[in-house]
Amino acid sequence: MLDRKQYDLEMDKVNKDQIGEIAKYLSNFIELNANMRDQKVNTLGNEEAVKYISSLTFNREGRDFKEVADEMVKNVFECQTLLQHPRYLSLVCCSISPYSIIGSVLADIYNINTAAYNMAPTATIIEEKLISFMAERIGFDTKKATGVFTSGGSLSNLTGMIAARENKLNHNKDLPIAVAYTSDQAHSSVVKGMKMMGLRPDQIKVIPSDDAFKMRMDLLEAELEKDKNAGLRPFLIVGTCGTTNTGSIDPFCEIAELAEKYDMWFHIDGAYGGSILFSDIYNNLAKGRELADSFSWDTHKWALQPYSSSTVIAKDRDKWVNAFNEHPEYLEDVRQSEHLDGWDRGVEMSRPFRAVKLWATIQALGTDKLADIVDYSFFNCSLMEKELNKKDYWQIIAPPSCAALNFRLAPKGIDESEYDELTNMLSKRINDAGYAYILTTTLKGKKCCRVCLINGNTTSEDIINTVEHINGIAEDLIKSFKK
Repeated sequence: MLDRKQYDLEMDKVNKDQIGEIAKYLSNFIELNANMRDQKVNTLGNEEAVKYISSLTFNREGRDFKEVADEMVKNVFECQTLLQHPRYLSLVCCSISPYSIIGSVLADIYNINTAAYNMAPTATIIEEKLISFMAERIGFDTKKATGVFTSGGSLSNLTGMIAARENKLNHNKDLPIAVAYTSDQAHSSVVKGMKMMGLRPDQIKVIPSDDAFKMRMDLLEAELEKDKNAGLRPFLIVGTCGTTNTGSIDPFCEIAELAEKYDMWFHIDGAYGGSILFSDIYNNLAKGRELADSFSWDTHKWALQPYSSSTVIAKDRDKWVNAFNEHPEYLEDVRQSEHLDGWDRGVEMSRPFRAVKLWATIQALGTDKLADIVDYSFFNCSLMEKELNKKDYWQIIAPPSCAALNFRLAPKGIDESEYDELTNMLSKRINDAGYAYILTTTLKGKKCCRVCLINGNTTSEDIINTVEHINGIAEDLIKSFKK
């Protein structure tokens, strides 16, 4: 067991001897990133690495750090699907800013805790200024708005929905009869969060979407009226700015009107599509977002941030704090009122300095760069649709929205009942080849290839070459099916 002096010596050794190794790993990553376009997107299937990591045990005696770090780089960090790859076109993943990486490393080195203003005053101010900037983009009054950085859209959505429960329901009277609503295209974290708040399955109403994959307002209003007449208490509507499947945006003005009519909290899940608010061209697609009570926004999806960097922003500071503030006696000495403490703005007590990554990026690049990435993503998505439409065996299932596009292989001369199998086979062959990475989803009962083109490093040339590549795979598949 180390005494204090020995421990200090050990820390001193790490500081002096290992800093060069850390710099080397960063240098290697920068080189990998610069040449990522030449790498296979899918690096899974390394059974040797899986076997090696699975064989490791915990020993009483430590090992040389260089050996530990080298094996992690080889068998963990370089043994994964390259989510930052310009031709990784699935899920909702983006390239990352080198400035955010530096900010993240510094936050870890200094181990800043943003639980309270008095623990990290300037870090708290940075978070406040970013929340204010994002609130302004939403359209909230920045003098009244507040918010908090969280680990991701799941926690941001849950936080917004907890605020709804605490502000709209009487615990003794309303909880058993409370009802929450969202669409069948909402992210899974929404319904999961509703369950985590204690709602029963019958208290969660999933409203069907229309042909554009937006929540149907006629069905929502009919359900609200039916529930109210049945003596239930509708209290929460969750709309989506950029659904995961199709990038669709719900009709926020109409949702807000119903929320006001039935005295409900209106939360927008903008985890994916919130970053269109950086764009002066496309932010109008989210018309009515300023009418929401709270808004979640993941900057690790479309704003060059590594995991995790999410926010949830609230229109009314007083209502928000009402949901989360607790004042135990052991915190009295560090509490103060001018700046809201982090623990009064969300679920977490101790919190890492997540905001530093976005702050470093915006300070170094400016906000125009983030807008350019969003604008170019929309262009690339339209370009891909155009390139696919040059061949008559592609069927567009959901046109571009928030840089998402859904299509499937639907060639003439092959029965439509075979299209789902064809599309599944197409996706597998694309991913096995490694040039690009495209997964499937199901829309209105049809299996589709879904692409999400939000990587800031994806070029128009990448799009054209990827379509040419998958056209070749598709043609081979069609030939084999027709034999």
